[in-house]
Amino acid sequence: MAPTFSRRHVLALGAATGLAPLLGACGDGSPSSPNSSTGSVKLPTYKPVTAATPDLAAEPAGVSPGYFTYPTASSAASQPVQGEAITALTYTYDPIAPALGSNPYWQNLNSKLGTELKITYVPSTDYKSKVATTIAGGDLPDIVAIQGVVQQMPAMLKAAFTDLTEYLSGDAVLAYPNLAALPTDAWRSTVYDQRIWGIPVPRARIGTVLYTRADLLARAGLSLQPDSWAEFKEMAVALTDERAGRWAFGQIPFNTILEMNGITGNWPGGAGAWRAEGGVFTYSGTTPQFMQALEDTVELVKSGVIHPDHAGAPNTKRNAWMLAGTTAFTIGGYAGWGKFYGQAKDVPGFRLTGMLSPTRDGTGTQVRTPGPTLSSFTAVAKTDNADRIKQILKVLDWLCSPFGSSEYLSLRYGVEGQTFTRNGSDPTLTEGGRSQVFLPVRYLAEASPVIYEPGNRQAVQDQHDHQVAGVPLAVADPTLGLYSETAASKAASEQQELDSVLLEIQLGNKPVSAWQPAIKKFMDRVGNKIKAEYEEQAGG
Repeated sequence: MAPTFSRRHVLALGAATGLAPLLGACGDGSPSSPNSSTGSVKLPTYKPVTAATPDLAAEPAGVSPGYFTYPTASSAASQPVQGEAITALTYTYDPIAPALGSNPYWQNLNSKLGTELKITYVPSTDYKSKVATTIAGGDLPDIVAIQGVVQQMPAMLKAAFTDLTEYLSGDAVLAYPNLAALPTDAWRSTVYDQRIWGIPVPRARIGTVLYTRADLLARAGLSLQPDSWAEFKEMAVALTDERAGRWAFGQIPFNTILEMNGITGNWPGGAGAWRAEGGVFTYSGTTPQFMQALEDTVELVKSGVIHPDHAGAPNTKRNAWMLAGTTAFTIGGYAGWGKFYGQAKDVPGFRLTGMLSPTRDGTGTQVRTPGPTLSSFTAVAKTDNADRIKQILKVLDWLCSPFGSSEYLSLRYGVEGQTFTRNGSDPTLTEGGRSQVFLPVRYLAEASPVIYEPGNRQAVQDQHDHQVAGVPLAVADPTLGLYSETAASKAASEQQELDSVLLEIQLGNKPVSAWQPAIKKFMDRVGNKIKAEYEEQAGG
């Protein structure tokens, strides 16, 4: 049983939902940003594992490899696992999968592992609270997915979870070859107080995408990549016809406009909106470039190129507008690229690309906000049993089996002839298989992402082209691996108030001048303290 916090204290951990997402930098296995929190711990040795040669190479560094068809599956160098069942707590974005007794996919997974994997999971929106109450109860499952950064994070990890440094630091990780293949930057966000606390669940480096209906732009005779702010506005106007019920955008493209003005970081929310030079941190919202971006955004909104019902519209509605051709763009996470093609199978000529932010005046260097290096990391409940720790790590290593291996096929598709069939070499889930694979194993551990869209060569090529163009533009988040207790415990309400002012300005309900007193208030209350905490850590 893990040591406990008081229920009142641990419930406070969930209050920081959405604060300080673990944004990452670009690269393969090499360091790309300063990180004093990893200064005295050697991160796991990076050693790639490839089960099949890709059709499109993972170049430049940080780009995912692309596959036009599923390769002949081979067995990866995984280690057989024997022993008692392993319990797990994680989250999901999908519907609930059938229970073990009626889920051949899950049954096959346990058979392949050699032990029973017992998974408890809840919707992602409820997960922070679930973790908090589970820790407060003091009886943790063997492995727990840790999402984001919460209050007193280092203390919580030390009290409830196992320090995995001796098992994973440096060459020790080579005992688990698939874990050694996880990118170095993803490991940085598992380190607190110079100790490694979990296994990262990596994500593609490209981050948020300005999804573009390339077929609609081609029909209008427009370029897929504008060269300046002026061209971007002209394109938006050309795509808008209010009488015909068409607009360029389904939401305000504020992040895109920030990048045009040289600012990286995710707004609203402010996470990652810090930059550093010579050890001095600056909050992007305090800069003249931010003010220019805000003025540009107000101008774009006033021009009428954004769907009139955009305010408060959920992602599902905005995506539906774009699929219907009501809008030509929508903004979303990179992981959703393939889902659009599944939903657009009946849309004639549908083609999706990603647009990069040009520089404002068409000169200088483009920049891009990097995606998160991980979606979460999986921690092991506190135990001194070395054999049990090694067994758990072997299971997590197996769950990270690479694309092209028979293990990966089992993880993503299950049992051939039962949960999936083949179209040529490409696996296709059966109707029953689609619900069974909702079991959220991938939010416990998985290999680095690849680009693969069965039967859709163009989609693979477009994604790879977007990564090749966009990944090298990403600017490293200087807060990667740093921890601010003020950000985790005190900034939520202040950030919410700041974002409220930001939205009111964008909608035209407040003047742009309202930003200056709002950002000053934020900095006075929490921002300057966060800045000092980051600078202290970065200075070593």
